[in-house]
Amino acid sequence: MKDFKVDFFVVGAARSGTTSLYNYLKQHPNIYLPNIKELNYFSKVESNQRQDYDTPKKEIHYHTKIIKSPEVYQNLFKDANEQQLKGDISPSYLWDTSTAERIFEHNPKAKIIVSLRNPVERAFSHYLMNISVGYDAEPSFEKAIQAEENRIWGGGNLYLEWSRYYESLKSYYDLFPKEQIKVLIFEDWTSNKQETLQGLFTFLNLTQIKTIDHTDLFNQKTGYKNIKTLNFFRNKLKGNWVDALLPQRLKDRLKDLLFQKHVVKTKLDPEWNGRLKAQFKEEVQRLEELTNLPLLKRWGY
Repeated sequence: MKDFKVDFFVVGAARSGTTSLYNYLKQHPNIYLPNIKELNYFSKVESNQRQDYDTPKKEIHYHTKIIKSPEVYQNLFKDANEQQLKGDISPSYLWDTSTAERIFEHNPKAKIIVSLRNPVERAFSHYLMNISVGYDAEPSFEKAIQAEENRIWGGGNLYLEWSRYYESLKSYYDLFPKEQIKVLIFEDWTSNKQETLQGLFTFLNLTQIKTIDHTDLFNQKTGYKNIKTLNFFRNKLKGNWVDALLPQRLKDRLKDLLFQKHVVKTKLDPEWNGRLKAQFKEEVQRLEELTNLPLLKRWGY
């Protein structure tokens, strides 16, 4: 692809509706998104799942990959036509503070979209997700945030660190003109999706499409019954020849059949919620000054 450039990036935050944005934006005829929700090409993060590094197959949809090859990354967009904007939606781009510079070097005219969620609620949601898929075995969020750090992106436990958005977001403001950055408040846009999408289409200089199906929020918290058993088999099979031979779709199907997904309804202890909000207050104040959005009031600080 001659003069290959990705036109816009949804850079995070994790657990802040980026999967839903992927599914909504993908419906616009003038937007092209690969069949991988998270490419993680510009952030250079790592994962503890071997299959995340496997070269993606065109006919399969993936949630996450760790794309390291420029050729593979570019090839993911080869089917985009000239009228389509090419997009990359990867929440890790709001953690690695060097990502903004890499994206700017790739395309200084790129549009940047960010979805910010109440930092404490985002961190807790991330913990619940990791519990549900077996990445974290701590019995409570309180214990999880005091546990030994696992700094890997795909399966790590830096729940509070990943909620500190200011430094990474500022790195985008330092490089890109403000008119190329669109910051959404998760708690607002998820309850007003139609207006938000029309605003995003305007931001991307696209025609308005009012037929987008936004009835669902994607990637909600799910869990597995018998999680200890699931984790036992996960650890036993990791790197095993059986694991290497089984297609990912078959492994996912077996997991659903054997362990039965269900909704996770755990709630954060109010006392810990208050403690953590106090820790994040200064961070939120700085974010409010940077974005000129009423974050303190909206998040109850």
